[in-house]
Amino acid sequence: MVMYHFWWICCLCTVMTATWLKQEPASKEKPFASILYTAVVRGKVALPCDVSSPSVDDSAALILWYKDDSAQPIYTLDARRGNVDHAHQSSSPELESRAYFNMINRPAFLQLDPVKEADAGEYRCRVDFHKARTVNTVITLKVIVPPREPIIVDENGRQLKGLAGPFNEGQPLSLTCSVVGGKPRPSLTWWHDYTLLDDNYTFISDEVVMNKIVIPEIERDDLRAVLTCQASNNNITIPASTTITLKLNLKPLEVDITPTRRPMSANKKVELTCVARGSRPPATITWWKGSQQIKSSVESVNTESETAISVLSYLPMVEDNGKYLGCRAENPRISGSAIEKGWNVEIQCEHAKRLFTTGFRYRRRGVREGNDVKFQCDIQAHPWVQEINWHFNGRQLVSDSSLGILISSQTLVLKNVSRRMRGRVSCAAANIEGLGISDDIFLKVEYSPVCQPFQKSVYGVSNQESIDVECHLEADPRDIKFFWRFNSSSKVEDTILHKIHSEFQSIASYRIQTSEDYGTLMCWGENSIGVQREPCVFKIIPAEAPEPVQNCTVFNRTEELILVECLEGFNGGLDQTFIMEIYTKESESLYAKVSSHVPMFLVNGLTPGTFFILLVYAVNRCGRSSAVRISTSTVRQAEKLTGNRGGVYVFNPVLTIFISATVALILFIVMLVIIIKVKKKSTLKAQQESNTNNKIDVQLEKRVEDENEEGPDIIPAKNINRRFLICYDHDSDDTCLQLHATPSSTQSYCTAGKVLVRSDSPDQGIMLFPESTYRSPTQKTDTIALQKLLPLYPKDQTERNVILPGTSRHAVIEDNKLEPSTQDIQIGVKDVSMKTAKSVLIKKQESVV
Repeated sequence: MVMYHFWWICCLCTVMTATWLKQEPASKEKPFASILYTAVVRGKVALPCDVSSPSVDDSAALILWYKDDSAQPIYTLDARRGNVDHAHQSSSPELESRAYFNMINRPAFLQLDPVKEADAGEYRCRVDFHKARTVNTVITLKVIVPPREPIIVDENGRQLKGLAGPFNEGQPLSLTCSVVGGKPRPSLTWWHDYTLLDDNYTFISDEVVMNKIVIPEIERDDLRAVLTCQASNNNITIPASTTITLKLNLKPLEVDITPTRRPMSANKKVELTCVARGSRPPATITWWKGSQQIKSSVESVNTESETAISVLSYLPMVEDNGKYLGCRAENPRISGSAIEKGWNVEIQCEHAKRLFTTGFRYRRRGVREGNDVKFQCDIQAHPWVQEINWHFNGRQLVSDSSLGILISSQTLVLKNVSRRMRGRVSCAAANIEGLGISDDIFLKVEYSPVCQPFQKSVYGVSNQESIDVECHLEADPRDIKFFWRFNSSSKVEDTILHKIHSEFQSIASYRIQTSEDYGTLMCWGENSIGVQREPCVFKIIPAEAPEPVQNCTVFNRTEELILVECLEGFNGGLDQTFIMEIYTKESESLYAKVSSHVPMFLVNGLTPGTFFILLVYAVNRCGRSSAVRISTSTVRQAEKLTGNRGGVYVFNPVLTIFISATVALILFIVMLVIIIKVKKKSTLKAQQESNTNNKIDVQLEKRVEDENEEGPDIIPAKNINRRFLICYDHDSDDTCLQLHATPSSTQSYCTAGKVLVRSDSPDQGIMLFPESTYRSPTQKTDTIALQKLLPLYPKDQTERNVILPGTSRHAVIEDNKLEPSTQDIQIGVKDVSMKTAKSVLIKKQESVV
């Protein structure tokens, strides 16, 4: 609907722009009248034709429309056989159904809807009357093709539309707008709201128009700025346009700490609030004590807009006195945006009540450079101070005669003072009660003018060109009188036109008339202290193109990033800019182009694993230097070891065979272990059943094996001489044996019935029941037998292996007393009342089988 109204307005505008001319009489020089009409593609146009008859009794009989030199009419209205209002109308195929002849309006008109670019040309309307002569009306139709919608891209080629950014405050911004199409070729302009920014456009080709705008430095006021690129080739339609709104990252403007600077009491917590304003997004706030960041006791408060708040719970300590405490606010998205506020804290404590200073004996008006100055620190303290220190601008002074610093207890002498020694001097004294610091005194050093450092000293000037040379001086007092002189091999001139810009700056205006005007400009000053010793020297040389950069090195090559640093050459006396062009080594086509005010380039977004040719050169107003060629490449991307690779899988036959063999071997080992365990379990179960049936009637006496015989399954171990304790607990159903290998190592085993059971209790041992072996493979087996003594109880087979409750016996065996030749030894018991014992085969070894 909106488009319909739009094109209808275009049609009305088209009709209004045309000038209706009454048909003039034909002549040989001008057979027909001509009217110029303008229309827009996809719009409407009404081509007028006067069909009114000269007389009342006459009317149009035939109306024919012709285009250009065509002999065939493109539109016909035939009323020769009837009334003109009901005449037959027909159109040619090229008009299709777009044409309609309106006879109601006066004048009548042929309407084309919609208009095409091919409709442009000369139209002739021929009207034949029944009686009057034929009338021709000639109309020239001009068709305008509107341009397409403009496209805006940034310096990286990213298309921008709507909300663009964020861009960083203080950085340059380059935007390029291009539009395709339009007949006639459109103009392309940049607008800031309703203000024209730039109308310098370039025709790239017959179809493309481009306009590039560069903002040297983005300012805070550019936040939410609306930039519009507008393409227009007529005054009928609304211009095609694309609009972007700038989104910015802003630097913090100010930092405030509350409460403000004041003395703090030691060991009494205080809350400090830091508020940072102006940053977008809100700044990151950090607290610092000296050079160390305070990370604990910090609370950040979430805020909106451009304000950030941080609260520090600070516990002042006596040793913090004089240390710097500050709050730093920084926008992490903008490098170098940090601002800071703080002070050297003053800590007051009750230990310092007896210690105070009264200041200095020093002339307040200052001292001349080259003279000596003496400071006296007056101290009242009890007990007397143990240490006195002198400080200059917060830093402790150390006595050094070579530097002219002489310290003697309460006296500080500075000899031959210079302007570099301007600053605040204080003394501090400490005793066992605490530290006292005096009020600082500013040491004012008066000196004659000197040149400020880091001034521009070389000026490149062309012939018949004027320059302004700036001279900056430092002096105290500030009543400086400036002098200028030009000196060359051919002349010396003192009448140099100059003006005082400030109390420390003078600007000389100098013009080059001839080659003799190149030389040296000298500037010096004079104040009440004296005349400047060394003048400031400025060389005036012919301006020339810069010299090439030197020692270019590539740093920090990554997959997508390259950092290049060079040393700048002579700038030719002019401000220079450094440019690096990046070409792909394979196609040698321009990949990117970057510029910088310093010879350092950081290029990101490169293709990984690509070889590049870098051309680095300098440019100034007089030209460019020769380019330095550098070959480099980005790092190739590491191949992924896991995950999908786009659906492509690469099979390695050797790897496949190896993996299959490994899996088969693991399965075989697992199955073998399972089979062995099953067989071992079956065998053990059969042996237990056999021992249960056979050991009831087996005599408990066991002969000692041959002492030289060793089992094939013996595992080498270290031989030990240990003490074994056999314990029979008659209050329990179990019989136990404790093996004391070392004073801190005891192994405990128990028997329940006829089954050997190992106990987890460190208070119990092992009972080898009905017989067991304790052996070691590293020594010959020494065995002894503890023979069964005849009990006082019935010798029933069911009770022979049971110790009655209520009795307890102990037997002690020391294996280092056993003789290798002994086969069966009856061990005596400490408790002579013991009547029973178990038949046990004991060896003096460490392992139990």
